[in-house]
Amino acid sequence: MQENILKMLLKENHKVSNSLKIDSTARFYIEVNEQDELIDLYKFINKNEIKYLVLGEGTNLVPPDFFDGIVIKPNFNEVLHDSNNKIINVGASVNWHKLVNICIEKNIYGFENLSLIPGTVGAAPIQNIGAYGQEVSNLIDKINCFDIEKGEFKTLNNSSCKFKYRNSIFKNNSLLIISVDFKTDCKKELNIEYNSIINHMDNIGFKKTNLSLETLSNLICDIRNKTLPDPNIIPNAGSFFKNAEVKISEIDDSEFSLDELIIWDIGNNKVKVGSARLIELVKDRIPKSKNVEIYKNHALVLVTNTYATQAEVLDYANEIIKIVKRFLTLNYKLSQL
Repeated sequence: MQENILKMLLKENHKVSNSLKIDSTARFYIEVNEQDELIDLYKFINKNEIKYLVLGEGTNLVPPDFFDGIVIKPNFNEVLHDSNNKIINVGASVNWHKLVNICIEKNIYGFENLSLIPGTVGAAPIQNIGAYGQEVSNLIDKINCFDIEKGEFKTLNNSSCKFKYRNSIFKNNSLLIISVDFKTDCKKELNIEYNSIINHMDNIGFKKTNLSLETLSNLICDIRNKTLPDPNIIPNAGSFFKNAEVKISEIDDSEFSLDELIIWDIGNNKVKVGSARLIELVKDRIPKSKNVEIYKNHALVLVTNTYATQAEVLDYANEIIKIVKRFLTLNYKLSQL
């Protein structure tokens, strides 16, 4: 794809799709269908010194009113299998929940707890998506990507991805994910130790003996549908904040007791504190916003009324962070994803 052809494929003043339904426009927009096109795109970006943004399904994006750069929409949708018909390589543009369903059909364990998480396969490693006791980093073998600023194709193994809680090497850098190689040898064990799974099973009288990959996935979909809004109906970007990791002594010095909080012991005299509970405890002190609010069923989720701007969403989120810090009187690491 030569530069003159690339320019023909560029769309100007293109709307930026996002699940918060923020009215956003990009100066340029282009869809990439072949890996070879990335080289020409690299040359164009560097020659014109233009900013860029890689877009999946826009489910974890708070875009500006106008992005003075180029939005890149990869279209890598292949799902390849090994000789045993197990998934081995998945294109970055494949919908995440679609992949979960494919894995369940092929009796591949490990993906079921991550059911119904919005977004694409390529977006999943960036923030190391996780839910109900599982993280995508546990399932990844390696990631194939393209360095937009160097014009180089790269393959990173799991350790090179520097996965952490809701973080990875792919955040805020120039690596565009092309495809992900997943492990196919996870233990054939179902993970149901998470309290919300156990409580939901008890509430509906579901017996452990009836569990399978499919039924566990369905249970998790039920839980998510009850607590998290459908972005197609209520604009949102999913969980907006991370849980905090703090020393127990810091909680002892705060205005809240351990009994009021939801915590998980992570060793070394440190605990992970549930941010949703913290926000619930201080939500009466959070100023009202015209176009943004905390979702009624889940305090980590911010929802909009389709009229919000990037500034309004970020200002509201930062106000929540300030209030949580102020009333806990500790260095609380509540932060945006």
